[in-house]
Amino acid sequence: MAATALAVILLWLDWLPLGVAGQWFWPRRVVPLGIGIGAAVAVGAIAVAGVTTFGWLRRDGVPSRATAVLLVLLLLAAGTAALFGLALDDPGFLLSGPLALISDSSMGYYTQALQLSAPRDAFSYHLARTVNTNLPDRVRTHPPGPIVFFYFLHRSLQRAPQLLTRVETTLAGKYGLTAAKLHEVASKLSAVPLSRQDALVAVPLALVMTGLAVLIVLPAYGIGATALDRRSGLILALLAVTLPSLLHFAPSIDGIGAVLALSFVWLWLVTLCRGRVWLYVLSALAASVMLLWSFGFAILIVIALLGALPVWGQAYPDQLSRHLRGVAWGVVAFGAMHAVLYLWSGYNILSVLPASLAAHRQILAAVGRGYWVWLPMNLYDFLLFMGPALVVTSTAVVGSGLAGRRWPALPQGLVIGLIITLSVLLISGSTRAEVGRIWLFLMPLAALPAADYLATASRAQLMWLGTGLVLLQVLFAVALHAVLIPVAPF
Repeated sequence: MAATALAVILLWLDWLPLGVAGQWFWPRRVVPLGIGIGAAVAVGAIAVAGVTTFGWLRRDGVPSRATAVLLVLLLLAAGTAALFGLALDDPGFLLSGPLALISDSSMGYYTQALQLSAPRDAFSYHLARTVNTNLPDRVRTHPPGPIVFFYFLHRSLQRAPQLLTRVETTLAGKYGLTAAKLHEVASKLSAVPLSRQDALVAVPLALVMTGLAVLIVLPAYGIGATALDRRSGLILALLAVTLPSLLHFAPSIDGIGAVLALSFVWLWLVTLCRGRVWLYVLSALAASVMLLWSFGFAILIVIALLGALPVWGQAYPDQLSRHLRGVAWGVVAFGAMHAVLYLWSGYNILSVLPASLAAHRQILAAVGRGYWVWLPMNLYDFLLFMGPALVVTSTAVVGSGLAGRRWPALPQGLVIGLIITLSVLLISGSTRAEVGRIWLFLMPLAALPAADYLATASRAQLMWLGTGLVLLQVLFAVALHAVLIPVAPF
């Protein structure tokens, strides 16, 4: 509680470091938002979800599958209410949200999708994009998955004229924003010509992206339930949906990316538990899809392999042999999928990946973000947007020897793999700034020790410790959202 209170006070006084002068910083609102109905809905929804979840867990041992399903549905509903509550508390969201998708400076995938005649084009011309300095930075340094994602969503929404008419009427009637004005402002933010309809489609698309981020509940539950048990899974899902980084940054491509990346981790853990060759193949295909969204997700493959070492080390010879066969077939499947991609579109990850990394280094050099400046600042930024209360809890658990007891090999390997990989990622300096949003996909893994600690707490402690923690997290998210601009399109 003290850490969250201190962070909120420093945030409101503008004494909390939020970047580095002259290099990069999180933009503050000119006038902070008042605490409105949306914030109350967010806090209330999480309070109900927390009390219900921890109250049910306090009565039960390990909940049944049916109970787990009901609680997961509750968390999805609560997370949706919290995300939209905070987003729509901002009176400018229905303008800033779509502009964030359209703007070259904040994203750029949407406008690139508008130029595709077919999804294949996103792959065929991607190598050329990496060296085109006139394109948005994120388009140059990321794989074509997000462009294809926007291509299909744009086409789907474009085919719903009644929806677009309703959007236009609502914008004009409730917010005094005409479609012509939206189009005029949006056209100034992108080098790609936009139609009036393209600008309108970006409004429901911003809402869709905000809603999809709440699906982080599903892989978070799966990771906790597979690595530990269903109690831990439900708590990890609740911690994931109350991450300030998730609740504050909307609409954001990183929320959907976190769902995709964590789904791979979940599938990998299931694979390690069952040791089936076909699951290794499926995991490899999932990794291939994941790397079409962000090359940065490659670090999850490293975490997965480091996490697997304790499991493989404790396996019997016949089990180990099956695991190794699975890995071999997984490598074959990974290569086969990329071979098919190459034959279909000419997309070659062996040439695209180094080109994207070269573009990334070029951009970092151009903006002048110093390595030694961001070495500590990246860790600070990651921890700040993970939430002070959760950071203190997880750090205390890890520092006391993972709750003072020996963990099973699977969660222990996963946490150790995360610590090693995150340390190497920080030292490499491959990312400098913005990690509080970009590294959202690592935060639920860092919350696993806290979830285990709460799952093993006494019945008397579980309710107030657990509910108190998630309420502190959402209150910090409210404070962040009141003071900081989620995604600046300018």
